[in-house]
Amino acid sequence: MDPELADLLPLFISEVVPVRNEDGAIVDLEWVYANRLMNEALVGDGQSIVGRRVFEFDPEYRTARNTREILDVIRSGQPVTFMTDEGRAAKKVGRVIKTTLTPTRRGVLCCSHEVTELAKARDKAIGEAERLKLACDHALHAILLSDHNGTVTYVNSALEELLGCRSSDLVGHNCRKLLGRPSLPAEEELLKEVARNGSFKNVHECELVSAAGETILTSIAINSAFLAGQTEPVHIAHIQDIRPERRRVAELNDALGRAEEATRLKSQFLANMSHEIRTPLNGVLGMAQILAQDSLTDVQAENVSIILESGRALMSLLNDVLDLSKIEAGKFELSPHPIDVRQKLNSIFRLHKPAAEEKDLSFRLFIDDSVPAYLILDCIRLRQCVSNLISNAIKFTARGEVLIAVKADPRSHGYSDLTVHVSDTGCGIPEDKVDHIFASFSQADGSITRKFGGTGLGLSISQSLARLMGGDITVVSEAERGSVFTLRIPAEIAEYKGGKAASPNASFSSGGNEQKPDRSFAHKSAI
Repeated sequence: MDPELADLLPLFISEVVPVRNEDGAIVDLEWVYANRLMNEALVGDGQSIVGRRVFEFDPEYRTARNTREILDVIRSGQPVTFMTDEGRAAKKVGRVIKTTLTPTRRGVLCCSHEVTELAKARDKAIGEAERLKLACDHALHAILLSDHNGTVTYVNSALEELLGCRSSDLVGHNCRKLLGRPSLPAEEELLKEVARNGSFKNVHECELVSAAGETILTSIAINSAFLAGQTEPVHIAHIQDIRPERRRVAELNDALGRAEEATRLKSQFLANMSHEIRTPLNGVLGMAQILAQDSLTDVQAENVSIILESGRALMSLLNDVLDLSKIEAGKFELSPHPIDVRQKLNSIFRLHKPAAEEKDLSFRLFIDDSVPAYLILDCIRLRQCVSNLISNAIKFTARGEVLIAVKADPRSHGYSDLTVHVSDTGCGIPEDKVDHIFASFSQADGSITRKFGGTGLGLSISQSLARLMGGDITVVSEAERGSVFTLRIPAEIAEYKGGKAASPNASFSSGGNEQKPDRSFAHKSAI
């Protein structure tokens, strides 16, 4: 090559020849040619290394990799290429150098060029590959890679453990080997689709066969991807043993079935017992009521009143237990019909007024103008919920007041949210007990049962009824300051036409039991 052309190339070019002793052993190397870039890298200042011996120039060259490679080329006569950051030229420019050594008639031609960025990219790719391999090798789920033909190219240790085999038993084989049997038509079609070019995603259940012949039910998620510069896809399968999950599902279903059966039997027992007890109890209450109408002494009258009070309390408890059993069994039915909301709330208010007056409590009812005259609700269950909240407020309030405030928030399509707030100045509920008061047979404190009585069923049943009607009961309370219970129920607004209230959205009548609107009080009442 023309030396002037070699000087223009961005390459470090030189030729070295061996220097031998009398015995023919190589004792040094000598530069017989060097282009401009090589001279500048080693000596600079316009000097040349041609004619200088390598080991005399720098003794470190005796052990350098470049020297070892040159000597191997001289002995073997075969060219070699390598990359290194050693050597004077590489260290001087602070770069990675790729060198090709080619044997010549006299010695070895050395051609080097910088490949620092290429080396960095290579090292980065190697590092990323090692990290990805580490992540796959130690993944909890089994991972398998295959080429576009379905030939396995990689399996991780989790798959080896799952199948009880070594990677060498699978790599190089078609992934059909994992099935251990002739493929089913659906699986065969899936494998054909996997083998096609283009993107692919699928999640399905599949039975694999271990090395010991055990059938393993797995969930396999397969997708395809393309390596940079490749036109054929790589298929990636994530395999999970779902046998433990299926066992847990079966166990849970079995436990659920047993629990549902136990609940059914319990509800059936409670319903039967409630009816069985109610029949003789009705007889006791009937006879006690007849006896109360006779001429009795004061002591006898007091004894009869105790019998009646105890019997009514027991009847109330039986009704609560029966309601609870129906709710738990999912057989509780509602009977909504148009009701005069203001009249019903006033009736409930008057029913509880004597109990409040007996305790010398301020007892008031406010009904806002926003409350429609008629709403379609289950009248009995509304009364049950509101009565329970009021009776609880009176029971747990020693002094002060009990206030009932009612309003309605219009909703679209002829519906309204009826809201009943029942506030009291009673003993209140500690913050850590608020979440427990709606549980069955639960009260805020065990001493409450001893002091006030009750079973703890009322609030639980009332909240369940409110939720069955599409609403809820919530509470805000502070110990020794009182509580505010809020009942919210969505209801359809009933139209009042011709002496009857009916749903505007359906043919609906109250079956002849409709109530006339009470004109004796204003839309906003304060009693």
